[in-house]
Amino acid sequence: MPIPSQVAPACWSELDAEGKRAHLLRAAGAVFARDGLDAPMPAIAAAAGAGMGSVYRQFASKHELLAALVVERLKDAEDGADAALANSDGPWLALVGLLWTLAERQATDDVLGEAMATVSAHPAVQQALASTSLALERLLAAAREEGRLRADASSLDLRLLFAATRAAGQLETGAWRRMLELGLDALERTPPAPPRARPAG
Repeated sequence: MPIPSQVAPACWSELDAEGKRAHLLRAAGAVFARDGLDAPMPAIAAAAGAGMGSVYRQFASKHELLAALVVERLKDAEDGADAALANSDGPWLALVGLLWTLAERQATDDVLGEAMATVSAHPAVQQALASTSLALERLLAAAREEGRLRADASSLDLRLLFAATRAAGQLETGAWRRMLELGLDALERTPPAPPRARPAG
């Protein structure tokens, strides 16, 4: 995935501390998506148009940068779950739409999945994961109450589904779509069969 040498805006000095942090996270996400998690910090600094000292003033280490990036991606998923819960189409259709959005992002930019194993023990990541799981559980509970989601479905099932779509994408390009379809079929509650007609006589 090619990225420009600098991620706009180009003038680092015009950004405040919060803006510099957000700008570095965008640049890091683009670099990691292109080069993988082994990408060095100087490459991220170059993409952001910043000096190495400026980068380390925002993030003390690459580990801290990865943790912040994972927290940001988890917050995106949490916000998506909250928005889906308020969707007028109903919880099940909103859940399906959210899963397609997240799976498609994973297929093109799997920084979250790749980095999670590296920074899973980080306190901020653990807190963000717990908060995101609660948001997803609220959405699942609403879909369950609607009668469209199987009774035993949980946020763990969603994590298993994303692991499966990730593995399918590595097996064959685009296969994540088929895996997601199969996973959604497994999550949807099967309506009870209509009663059989009693034989005449």
